[in-house]
Amino acid sequence: MPFTFSEIIVLFFTYSVIGWMWETIYCSIKDHHYDYRGFLFGPYCPVYGFAVTTILIFTYHIQDNLFLLYVVGIIVATIFEYCASVFLQYVFHMKLWDYSHLWGNVQGRVAPVISLFWGVGVVFLVKIIQPFIQKIINWEEARTHGYLALIILLGMGTDFVLTIISVEKFHISTKRWDERLNTQIKLDENRLNQRFDKLLESLSWNQKRFLTSFPQLKFTDIDQFNAIKHKRMIRRKNKS
Repeated sequence: MPFTFSEIIVLFFTYSVIGWMWETIYCSIKDHHYDYRGFLFGPYCPVYGFAVTTILIFTYHIQDNLFLLYVVGIIVATIFEYCASVFLQYVFHMKLWDYSHLWGNVQGRVAPVISLFWGVGVVFLVKIIQPFIQKIINWEEARTHGYLALIILLGMGTDFVLTIISVEKFHISTKRWDERLNTQIKLDENRLNQRFDKLLESLSWNQKRFLTSFPQLKFTDIDQFNAIKHKRMIRRKNKS
């Protein structure tokens, strides 16, 4: 094993934060408003941490071969993205991204052009960023003796539990709203929008963040909510 357990935890956290920063900046520019990305409350995206840490471990002996590094980066990142999409859909009934409009996509979860981009990103991370990150981690390990890793585990573990509770409440709220709406499907559009606005007002900060930061968010078992949210997104884009 090229890294100690505590180093793996700190690497995972570091690249989760870097992934969050990259995605937040990119999506905020693309959507023309601030997007607080990430599934958890904190400023980190674990899927990036898992993917990059796995790549660093499995490519440790081939990092001088750029082609192999690029190929492994594509494979590992694509697998993690696909698994994350399946996990969110079947555990939380959520879809946070959709590549259905891209050529060669698989169930809208992954697509070749995105995977090729991940490959480039992995090479850049391993060859440019990782040497600098490793120096910092070596310095940190010599002084904290693994205690930082323990703090990270406790902090992110707590965050994960709180996020599950928040998302489940979000799902229950929108599902109840959807059920009530289905019994009054003939309501005019103004009244529908008023009810939608009331729903939004009742949501927590984290639940509202999901709506604003993930434009493609869908609950797979709540059709009316998805439809009205989609119409309002289109209307907001047309106004801007």
